[in-house]
Amino acid sequence: MIRKVSLLQLCSVEHYAPLLYGYLLCVAFLEEKAYGVPTTPPEKLTQGCSPELLHLRSHRHFHVLCRSQPAIAVAAYEGMQDAMNQCKEQMRFQLWDCSQIITVLQDPPILRLGTRESAYLWALSSAGAAWGVATACSQGWLPDCSCSGRDELKQNWEWGGCSYGVQFGIITSRKLLTRSTTSRSPLRKLEKHNLKAGRLAVKKTLISSCKCHGVSGSCDQKTCWKKTAPLSTIVQHITNKMHKARRLPDANSPAKNAELVYMEDSPDPCRSIRITNRVCNWRNETSSQGDCGLLCCGRGSKVSHELISYQCDCQFVWCCHLKCNTCLRHRWVSTCN
Repeated sequence: MIRKVSLLQLCSVEHYAPLLYGYLLCVAFLEEKAYGVPTTPPEKLTQGCSPELLHLRSHRHFHVLCRSQPAIAVAAYEGMQDAMNQCKEQMRFQLWDCSQIITVLQDPPILRLGTRESAYLWALSSAGAAWGVATACSQGWLPDCSCSGRDELKQNWEWGGCSYGVQFGIITSRKLLTRSTTSRSPLRKLEKHNLKAGRLAVKKTLISSCKCHGVSGSCDQKTCWKKTAPLSTIVQHITNKMHKARRLPDANSPAKNAELVYMEDSPDPCRSIRITNRVCNWRNETSSQGDCGLLCCGRGSKVSHELISYQCDCQFVWCCHLKCNTCLRHRWVSTCN
């Protein structure tokens, strides 16, 4: 079967990129624009907050922002969701893999514990919110976010683009997720610390981008700006921090701002999470990652057969269409009992 798919359809929010991260990849592919030049915003940003966000009570600032500046609230929320999906991808070979978590805004039970995992979730959410807002700002999708560069010259280059969007995203993340409470409970102190560590992860992974303005492609003059790294890079940075997280004897113990901290041991994942139907690797002789014996907690696994259809042999047809065949492939899938 041969189909024609336009590039705009391929990169639409519905088809190729249901999440903000995927949509941005498509934008970069379709049109090469300087950082800070407006592009068409995804539909989610123009529709306003969902009922879930509008009726949120656990984080009052989210609720307020949804009514005054909904596009910013949605950008932050989508960034948090994308961070959770990145977690599921990067932790897929671990017993605990974020699969039970939809969003920290729902106050899942795991956040009532001062564990390594809860520290990780707070940092991820904080970084995701900052990344989502900074990225939307840099694309010109947020009317309340100014995205003009500085005119300050330095030797043969100048700062431009949308470095401002990064700081705007970090400030927004802090305001949205840091609870305005007078509670001095150890959990609240850990939460606040790990939220800050997540925002710092966005700063630590910033990358410089430059555009040359010289004659005939030379780089005698260039404009440079700071921008957020891909979300996968930020999440990997935080994942590394989680593996090195430091246990504190109490919430008042000193800790570096950039490190994740926790106070109590994690519960046994085999008792605290649902593993039925989790995909694993059966008889993996080359790597122990994702081994069914580990991920299924000794409860055994089953193997099933799947027939998967996918687009293949794609070719560009002048000028803006892809012509693809539909192919089938067989796959054996192992899942936990």
